[in-house]
Amino acid sequence: MENKEITAEWARKTAENILGEKIEKEINMCLDSIKNAVKLNNFSTTVTAYINDLTKQELEKRGFKVTKYTGDQRDGSYSSITW
Repeated sequence: MENKEITAEWARKTAENILGEKIEKEINMCLDSIKNAVKLNNFSTTVTAYINDLTKQELEKRGFKVTKYTGDQRDGSYSSITW
């Protein structure tokens, strides 16, 4: 793409598509973790990611409680999901 073809509309749409793909991947990762935890008769799971706020909102809309932790250098960031 040539620089003269770059517009604000193009930039906005491109950023939204990338964000949408990222959020969808995060949601699927969390849902897979939830399914695995349920198979083990657990009522919570932990994902090793500091998920996006939009992912958190979607999970909370579905009734899950989500807590994000920044962790430290040794443990890293993670998110806890309970139901």
